[in-house]
Amino acid sequence: MSNKKIEQWEVERYWEIFASLANGSTHLDGAQAASVLKNSQLRDDQLERVWDLADVDSDGKLDFEEFCVAMRVIFDLVNG
Repeated sequence: MSNKKIEQWEVERYWEIFASLANGSTHLDGAQAASVLKNSQLRDDQLERVWDLADVDSDGKLDFEEFCVAMRVIFDLVNG
């Protein structure tokens, strides 16, 4: 897994995705995030682990920072 920071261009891209899914909300629930996360082709059990890791406050939703973590972890898993 990458140990470098999330670059500004990544944050901007993740914001575009987050904003399009959140419909003005500050958080995404599992149903809102599912389509994007499943595009990774990772197994459901892997996506559940990513969600649990990214959902640092364990509220069952992802805020933007948590979403960035999830997206970066998925990117690293998919791209080795």
